[in-house]
Amino acid sequence: MARLRRNFVSVLCCIFGATVPNLSLYSQSYKNEIGFTRLQAELATEGKTVPKGAGVIVGLVEANTSGASTLHAYRVNTAGSEFAGKSVIDLSNVSPNQNSSHATSVAGYLAGNQQSLASGVKTIQLYYANDFLSAKQGLGTANNPTSVTADVLNHSFIGNFTNPLNLPAAIEANARLDFTVQRDQFTNVVALNNGTAALPHIYGQSYNSIVVGLSNGNHSRGQTTIGVAGRTKPDIVAPGSLGATSFATPVVSTTAALLHSAANSFGYIDARAPETMKAIIMAGADKTAVPAWSNTSTRPLDSIYGAGQVDVYNSYRILEAGPFDGSTSFTVSDSGLKGWDYGDINASQDLFWNFESQMGIETASILVTWNADYTDVNGNFSVSDFQIANMRLSLHAYNGNTLGDELFFSDSLVDNVEHLLLRNLDAGRYTLRLSSNLDSRFGLAWGMTAVPEPNTFILLGSIAGFALLRRRFSRRATHASLSSALTSCHLSDDESEV
Repeated sequence: MARLRRNFVSVLCCIFGATVPNLSLYSQSYKNEIGFTRLQAELATEGKTVPKGAGVIVGLVEANTSGASTLHAYRVNTAGSEFAGKSVIDLSNVSPNQNSSHATSVAGYLAGNQQSLASGVKTIQLYYANDFLSAKQGLGTANNPTSVTADVLNHSFIGNFTNPLNLPAAIEANARLDFTVQRDQFTNVVALNNGTAALPHIYGQSYNSIVVGLSNGNHSRGQTTIGVAGRTKPDIVAPGSLGATSFATPVVSTTAALLHSAANSFGYIDARAPETMKAIIMAGADKTAVPAWSNTSTRPLDSIYGAGQVDVYNSYRILEAGPFDGSTSFTVSDSGLKGWDYGDINASQDLFWNFESQMGIETASILVTWNADYTDVNGNFSVSDFQIANMRLSLHAYNGNTLGDELFFSDSLVDNVEHLLLRNLDAGRYTLRLSSNLDSRFGLAWGMTAVPEPNTFILLGSIAGFALLRRRFSRRATHASLSSALTSCHLSDDESEV
């Protein structure tokens, strides 16, 4: 077994997936399932194109797939059209090394010319997982983690400190990554294990990442057991048709790369902050893809499906709607029914946003998230300086110069996310309130669907009436008219250790 530097602790990393998929079989299917095809079609009618990730840098952390640690099989095979014009930069450069079919498949979803949502990405930074944990993250040393310059970093591997069990090392590994996300301001996306066993130590129990499972529920899930226990994971899921969490994870990462690209084109730099990007992706998640989804006022996410299935259409529309700053006054002017905010909240003063719909709101997804902080007074990494706010999110009836009655709230005492999913709100005006027990930075996003205007119902009625009229003349024609109007993982039974 390979050991981390200074023989600090042994780490078992398992690569996901029984087989490496044929990418062409899944490409269009998953794009349909997560709203990309719909977004592409709607933007085309508006004379626009979907941002493809131009100028965005993505990173990929890969473990060994060979079962023989001396071979270091973690590299991307760039031969062929999928990676034509791409630059894969190996920041670990461990030798000897060889290509990995797993890494190549993950990279295809992340930035491939055909498979990825962000096919315009030209630069992929590659890390070997063992090197990333030890040399780059500085696990078991007094050093700060080295800088991450990628905009989005993907981890399609898992690790457990089980040989021997070393929970302090697991806490430090997650904390170091959380510190790096907070310091370097990138979107970090990590995989859970296949199967329904307990959450892995690395990095599925980190705070500042987006932790990914599968829409069919075939992933480790439940409550965190290290750090602060009881937090719900995953944060989000991706289509079960992808086959394994290894390939679901880069689908979330490529969504983030697309949204980073869109934020650049809109000039919304604050949307690129890890808190905002995480909020936009999670607030846009589709609950209809996981019908059993539920949450409570003290458990913001579903215990199996997180915020729901990633949906690039919903998240793009939230991002596109632009920022709306929270106000210390609840008489602030109305925000849009879609939008986001990135800002600071003081422990001594709440923030407010108002919303209004003349016809009522069919659904509203509102989500806030914030980061854990492991920074000492000198800006260095320190587990002992861990700090995490406890925020509370609530929706009130608007009541002029006084805050109206509280209608709904989300208040987990352990999670760094609060989430409201509301349906069938009456017409009127509402006030959203955010409070915190500590000064903290947050990312907030919301997407609300208004009840259709009456004219819409009249039009639908006219179409239906027309279809019924035609039925007298042609049963076949009527049918056509109505149709058009309406704790281990495996890769080929192989495990690897780093």
